[in-house]
Amino acid sequence: MNTRTVPGAMDASLPWELNPVLQQSRLVLLAQTAVDVRNKAFSEANRDEGDTSWGIGCKAHERFGHSLCKLAESGKHPWLSVHRDGLYFMPHIEGVAVRVYRGPADKPSQRHLEAARSEHGRRSESRQMAFSFMGQETEPDGPWFWMMAVETDVEGRALRAVFFQANEAGGTRHAWEAPVETVSAEPAPAPVPEPGDKPARPARPRTAQGQQAKDALLSRDGRPLLRAQTMTLPLVSQPS
Repeated sequence: MNTRTVPGAMDASLPWELNPVLQQSRLVLLAQTAVDVRNKAFSEANRDEGDTSWGIGCKAHERFGHSLCKLAESGKHPWLSVHRDGLYFMPHIEGVAVRVYRGPADKPSQRHLEAARSEHGRRSESRQMAFSFMGQETEPDGPWFWMMAVETDVEGRALRAVFFQANEAGGTRHAWEAPVETVSAEPAPAPVPEPGDKPARPARPRTAQGQQAKDALLSRDGRPLLRAQTMTLPLVSQPS
């Protein structure tokens, strides 16, 4: 798997180097789920019927929360839990909260930072030591929160997912792009004929020999047939 960090972050450390519970496979599952759910919601949208990016984004948000809860309840990922309250949800990886949002990774909005801070305050202090690394209990400019930004194109479709740490002041560090697959829009399939429709009969070949084209007889498969000729015979007198 790809373990590259975001360009420009030369001093960045990988998430699992900072905290062992943030294993790469776990982060990729979280990121791929977010990308798949969002892009499916946009692929199902009908702009001609009035679907807007705002409405589609709301549907993608609700579906993502539902998908996370199903993953957590499946029993296949005991490390995953989801704190949900209505439309609000926050996934946890062995107690480490990860705020997921749509937007740029280098500039998280104050709303998302506030959500991460509130989740930090909701958890017990001993549990929140998971945000620290290298055995340090306190860090400069901390506390630092884990976040995942889903960056999109102008239409709203997910392009990539980036994990990073952020603090209350909006500072960011240790950005890492998860290797996820994105599916481009596929061409519309050919229309399927309705039941009972008869296939079109192939056109018959035309001749280009003037009047002969009008007099030519064709078989059902388009091949020319011989035309019967009418001849005038002379009358012959019969002896009486």
